[in-house]
Amino acid sequence: MTPQRLLVMVGIPLGLLIALLAPAWTAYDEFTHFARVVDIAQGNLEPTRSTEGIGSRIPTAHREATGQIILDHQEGRPPWSPTSIRALLDHRPDGRTTFIDTRPTTASTPVAYLPAAAGAWLPVALDAPGLVVLWASRLASLAAYLAIAVVAVRSASAFRWSLTASALVPLNLALASSVSPDGLTIAAVLLAVSLWTRVEAGDEVGMSALVGASLLLALAKPPYFLALALFPASALLERSTARTRAALVAGGGLLVGLATTATNSSENYQAVTTTMIQEIDYQPGVQWDRLLGDLPGFLWTTVDTWLTEYRFYVQGWFRQLGFWEADLPRVVPWALLVVAALAVLRLDGGDLVRLRGVRRVLMILGVGGFLVALYAASYIYFTDRMDYAHIGLQMARYAAPLAPLAIVGWLPRSSRVLSSRLSERAATSIIAGVPVIAVGASALTWLWTGANTPLG
Repeated sequence: MTPQRLLVMVGIPLGLLIALLAPAWTAYDEFTHFARVVDIAQGNLEPTRSTEGIGSRIPTAHREATGQIILDHQEGRPPWSPTSIRALLDHRPDGRTTFIDTRPTTASTPVAYLPAAAGAWLPVALDAPGLVVLWASRLASLAAYLAIAVVAVRSASAFRWSLTASALVPLNLALASSVSPDGLTIAAVLLAVSLWTRVEAGDEVGMSALVGASLLLALAKPPYFLALALFPASALLERSTARTRAALVAGGGLLVGLATTATNSSENYQAVTTTMIQEIDYQPGVQWDRLLGDLPGFLWTTVDTWLTEYRFYVQGWFRQLGFWEADLPRVVPWALLVVAALAVLRLDGGDLVRLRGVRRVLMILGVGGFLVALYAASYIYFTDRMDYAHIGLQMARYAAPLAPLAIVGWLPRSSRVLSSRLSERAATSIIAGVPVIAVGASALTWLWTGANTPLG
């Protein structure tokens, strides 16, 4: 079976399962992203400034519907009971509107929300219930994610199974099946890595593909546009006309990404998830000063945080598909991670062996640098503490898009001795089975228990 066919056969049913069964507005920051999408579907590309602040005006019924999920949990009902669905569908727009602070969404450009907004356009125009708008937005986001991911896998010259496994990481698939800029961002990373493999292999890459992929990643969620640095590094290590051209285009994408990030950054930026838990006095300017004044301390903290909190990230990649946590024993995600790594080693082992020397070192260091940048952004915008507390609060989600880069750079090639015991058919079955087990466990939790959520 080809990797792109497996991606379609596994990604579509699991994505649909997540999109339609994940409790409404319980994906990461989903209601705030949903409000931004509804606003875009109404014709407003950016949040507007008013006497109430910077944000979006959406039907009051959508805001009221979000309380239904919390009510169901407090009453002990699973999130998709007939009572819950009827209650959600009863919340239909009636002309009243409410203001939603959508400043957190301005970290991304409107491009990152376009697939979801396209799906929401008709339901919004018809004044459909918020649940219908949500489902349509999720399905459109999933379709865009899988379409780009399939193109990335099919066109790659190497690491095709690594890209497939990355696209099917349960948390990545969950982000792609929710209303969020994360799904398009992950797909853009996959596409950039795919084109990099073609440049590295000396295959022809069209200018339109280079420009499109670079702009897509530059205009998605920052700071993932930094992955475009792969192309200048490739040109520096080996000069050729094709590599230089790719490096110039990617360099332009890096500049666009830096410019949009600087433009969209704000002293008034607020993190929606943290403010649901506690009130925090965000001071980005002060945090910048603290960070730059103690770089050695910050770098040490990032390493320490990654090592001490990694066990939580592993659980997040397989169990935490939004606010609801799957009822899986904690050892299961570790087992799934190990067998998936062995399967990728078996299927892409030859590509990993060929990536050696300076190229592999740069990849290893690049992923590490990426993580430092993510921790820095988390510190500046998600905590008001001087001791770097909470910088790993959402690192499982922030690190998940780096899966293809981490597989290529960090997977120990010496483990091929163990993976050689696997047949190709068994390795392929593992790539398919890992997300099925993880997402299936979440679906059972959503349908029967609705347990392990902080909403209560």
